[in-house]
Amino acid sequence: MEKIKDREDYILAGLFVYLLLTSFINQRVYDVFGRYASLIVFIVLTMLLVPHVKEMIVARDMRVVLAVVTTLITGINLIVIGSNKGAFFIPADLCLIFVSSFYLRLREKTKMFIAAAGGILTVLWYSFVRWDYNFNMAGLTFMLFMMMSVMFLEFMKKEKGYDYLTLAQIMMYLTAFIYATLYHSRCAMAGILVFGFAIVIRRILISDRLLFTILLIIATAGSVLFTMVYVVLGEKGIAGRFLYKDLFSGRHLIWKELWAAYFAHPVTGIGSSYVLKSFDIFEVHNGLFDILTVHGTVVFFLILILLCTAMNNAHMAKGDRKIKGFAFAAIFAMLAASYFENFFTVPPYSIFFLMFLLFGRAPYSQTS
Repeated sequence: MEKIKDREDYILAGLFVYLLLTSFINQRVYDVFGRYASLIVFIVLTMLLVPHVKEMIVARDMRVVLAVVTTLITGINLIVIGSNKGAFFIPADLCLIFVSSFYLRLREKTKMFIAAAGGILTVLWYSFVRWDYNFNMAGLTFMLFMMMSVMFLEFMKKEKGYDYLTLAQIMMYLTAFIYATLYHSRCAMAGILVFGFAIVIRRILISDRLLFTILLIIATAGSVLFTMVYVVLGEKGIAGRFLYKDLFSGRHLIWKELWAAYFAHPVTGIGSSYVLKSFDIFEVHNGLFDILTVHGTVVFFLILILLCTAMNNAHMAKGDRKIKGFAFAAIFAMLAASYFENFFTVPPYSIFFLMFLLFGRAPYSQTS
């Protein structure tokens, strides 16, 4: 067990690279391996947390208890509702990710490697039009790779003092926004704008607890409330177009139907076997609203508590403040993009979310 603990950052890096190579090289490869991503994340993170069980017991960590209870309720709900059981791994993986952010650490060199690995594929994606990928997925990928590239350059500035790399960071940011625009990926554009804004205010974001709490509430519970507002506005027949798309291009119909289905099963949720009438596949298009509708009220609130606790813990943890500022800018960007896509709740994106949570934390050698 100690060998696993000593090498946990290498195993995390290996998991990250595996998800990169199976998700972002070719759509056909992604179609084959993507269906197993949630299971693989579950197995690897469970293995990494086993050496920390004694530590959890000694600390009487209620966060771990909440994670276990959430996972059990998720399984029970899916059995009761008669749903596809594969949906179990989404909340289960999120529980493992949030608990992992308390117990796992990354060495500084491993952080740089992960950031470099997450950024290197930018070259491939900037070189070829990704017709084989959904355009929203392509836009979100540009956003993720840009944020990883910017993080890597920030590590380089910290390690080598290359302050002129700020210009390269700005160019990466602008190029990613242009690409997202060309792909008409409005959710990615929103996320990139939030990333830029959060970087501008990163010093305040890291030091001001009130501002952080307000933004955290908006980014999490606010995303679910947003679906209600969006439905109401869509029902009023408000017209308009942006990037060749209607402002209300169908999501308000999906969310209206899902709210009605949820209110019929608020405790257990509707499960992932539900057949949408307003869309050709079951796709919720909102990360936390997906948890609420598919898995029910109890699981949703437990996931929300674990998410906010993990982010608060990462916010208060020791670590380089500049790196932490960039990491939280990326986290809030992912949460903002999740207003219109499942995004941060599913692999491979959920592992990016975990990495950003860990980037701002000091490794064990620098913690008390």
